[in-house]
Amino acid sequence: MKKKFFLIVLIIILVFSSNLAAQEGAKTTAEDLFSQALKNYNQQNFNQAEQEFSLLLNEYELDEGFKFSVLYYLTMTAVKENRTLSAINYVEKLEELGYQSGTLNWQIGELFLNKNRQFDSADFEMALKYLKKTSELGLSSNTFKRDLAYAYRENNKRENAADIYQEIIDDNPIAEDYLNLAKLYEENGDLNKAVELYEQALAKGTVQQSIYLNLGNLYQRLGNYNSAISIYELGIKANPNFVPYYVKIAENYLALDNFSNAEDALIKAIDINRNSYHAYYLLGVIAQERKDYEQALNYYSNSLTYNPDYVNAYLAEGKLYLEKEEYNNAISSFLQAVEKNPEFFESRYYLGLAYYHANMMEAARAELRRTLHLNDRFQKARDLLDEIEKN
Repeated sequence: MKKKFFLIVLIIILVFSSNLAAQEGAKTTAEDLFSQALKNYNQQNFNQAEQEFSLLLNEYELDEGFKFSVLYYLTMTAVKENRTLSAINYVEKLEELGYQSGTLNWQIGELFLNKNRQFDSADFEMALKYLKKTSELGLSSNTFKRDLAYAYRENNKRENAADIYQEIIDDNPIAEDYLNLAKLYEENGDLNKAVELYEQALAKGTVQQSIYLNLGNLYQRLGNYNSAISIYELGIKANPNFVPYYVKIAENYLALDNFSNAEDALIKAIDINRNSYHAYYLLGVIAQERKDYEQALNYYSNSLTYNPDYVNAYLAEGKLYLEKEEYNNAISSFLQAVEKNPEFFESRYYLGLAYYHANMMEAARAELRRTLHLNDRFQKARDLLDEIEKN
């Protein structure tokens, strides 16, 4: 009997000792598991790291500081794997513990910005929500401010975006900051201020290729054609095979009535890319100005070969036939233009004009009325219609 009693006591002692050892082992295992999870995180084994961090959170008694660390890395793991909803969930759990992290809110905001194009589209409204919260939590680096300004801009809050870009420029700007602020001024119609900022971006050194087109286009819109040409020539030095620079140079030379230089630039454009339909169109314009109608028609034909939907080429072709008093051919070209874009009032006006010259007054009247329906302020159409109505 005593022997049986001692055996039972021995079993109880062994079980109790095992439980104590297991409890002690659990504490050690939690620390080891965290180290292993952190190692996997640093090695970008994010799926494995998440499993281990989740196990720590759900299966172990953790003190507040330990739980904060686990939730922080769970959030970062979700961010790395582009799982936005999971990241938000973990951040909310952190906030329930009384912790708020500007860095984590920034990471979530960046996911919504879709800067790496990991999603089909961005959600700029949600991005702004988390980036504003980041700002409220005290983050103020220029890198963060660029994200915040971008979110404001995409939410049509241009004034807020402009203020932030100006803050960055006043601190420690890069060329891109000038470009972004320049685009905002351009969108608001302040072209001179936009030009000033683009010039400052150029002075910073390394810039995006787009700056040459953007700045050149601004000069062109302002009627400063020589400056536009100079900027496009800088673009050619940076990228000699970029066809749009040559085409834009040609447009500005045409504005200056310098047909020879315009022609040289367009031929160079076609040498680089024989499919440049706009270059052929402009060559046709030059040939037509020189009264070389056959050559002009060849160029317009080439333009339409490479872009059969190019309305400007049909219009130019039709105007040439009007000039030659070949009204049936003009009607044919203008009909093509109308077919390609029925809502373009100018095509309908010229079709009406061709009908008028061909003495097809009912057709002319109908087309001019359609023109005025699309644009009731188009005076040339109204004047021609009035003339027809008088007769």
